[in-house]
Amino acid sequence: MKSGRALFFLFKFLVSGILFFLLYQQTPLEKILALFAECNFLLLILVFCILLANTTFSALKWRILLLSDGVDISLRKLVVSYLIGGFFNVFLPSNIGGDSYRIYDVAQKSKQTVKSVASVLADRLTGFFALVCLSLISSLLAAPRMENFTIVLLPLGLLLLLLVALYMVWKRKPVLRVLRITSLDRFPALVGIVEKFFATFSRYGSAPRTVRRVMLISFIFQFLMILAVYLMALSLHVAVPFMYFGAFVPLITLMEAVPISIYGIGVRDVGYVYFFGLAGMTDLETRSLALLFLAMTLCYSMIGGLLYLVRAFSPKRTVDRVV
Repeated sequence: MKSGRALFFLFKFLVSGILFFLLYQQTPLEKILALFAECNFLLLILVFCILLANTTFSALKWRILLLSDGVDISLRKLVVSYLIGGFFNVFLPSNIGGDSYRIYDVAQKSKQTVKSVASVLADRLTGFFALVCLSLISSLLAAPRMENFTIVLLPLGLLLLLLVALYMVWKRKPVLRVLRITSLDRFPALVGIVEKFFATFSRYGSAPRTVRRVMLISFIFQFLMILAVYLMALSLHVAVPFMYFGAFVPLITLMEAVPISIYGIGVRDVGYVYFFGLAGMTDLETRSLALLFLAMTLCYSMIGGLLYLVRAFSPKRTVDRVV
């Protein structure tokens, strides 16, 4: 098992390294640094504030899901958990994912492991649904101007797959049938966990107000991420219509979500170079924007790292008060 994880990590490392090398080997570093030197740092401060607002929105959505399942954890603690999870996502992609930490953290506080897992899964699914929908809408708007309708295929296909997955969870029977076919229904503990998942998702679905609030926050989150990347481009003095960011940022996010690289490095850069190249940005601008996004994300994630150190080395009573 450990050797398999190590090989998969090596594969992702190679993918990121090879793509990164191929993209940047002919891009003069001094030109990228010169572009960064002329950057509008006031806009980057605004981007940082948007990232913090998005973390708060995400924690609020998570809290709404937990409350609907009878788990009451303060928004402040969930924000901290999200920030630390973001740090793990960036710096420990092979061993401890951010979602794993969030599940562990909430389970420790609530003593409800299944509900913790279900809340994180529902959080991810609603965010992914909003991302795919925005990507599809923006792609449909951008495709005629670009005379390229192939960009619609990825979000359309993912939306169909997501709807099938949601249908299976809603109906329950397809999932139980899979357990029977694979003989996994021989394990009562596993069946019991699946039933608890169904019960939790049923509670989510039986509260329309909760669903509406969660979906609204999901769309706000995705829109703010698009706005953040747009402001990063403006900080580099790159003028491209906002519509293209609405079309391409969700597509690039979907690309980097495929687990074949280290934190999307390389894959994300390919997306920026290809898609924003279609929108008229130069090679230097697309690569600089991709690197700026990575740098901003790394800097922001360090907040989670500092909070983790506070939790790890402070007395428990102090931790409970602070984080």
